[in-house]
Amino acid sequence: MILEVGAYSERQYQRQDGKAEYFKSRGLVMKHGGDEVYGEMTGEYASKNRDTSFDKNRPYVARGFYKHRTWQDQNGQMRHENALYITDIQAL
Repeated sequence: MILEVGAYSERQYQRQDGKAEYFKSRGLVMKHGGDEVYGEMTGEYASKNRDTSFDKNRPYVARGFYKHRTWQDQNGQMRHENALYITDIQAL
C-alpha cells in the first residue's frame, strides 16, 4: 500500500566533466504489514511517472534495488545509509 506520494523534483548539479545535469526523482512511502519504507523513483522512470496518480487504497507491487553507502562525517564518525530505488511499480 502507498501511504504518501512525493512531488516530482528536478535538481541541477554539475557533472565531473563540468556539464550541467538534472537529478530527477519522486518518492513514495509504502507499507507492507507493519513495515514502512521510503523508496524513490529516479531518472527517466521518475520523469515518466511525474504525473502518475497512485491510489492509496489499492495494493501495489514494487520492484527495485537497495544501495548502501558508508561515509565519514565531520567528526570522524563512520556513517551508513541505505536507499531503496524503485525501478517498476504496478497496481494489483
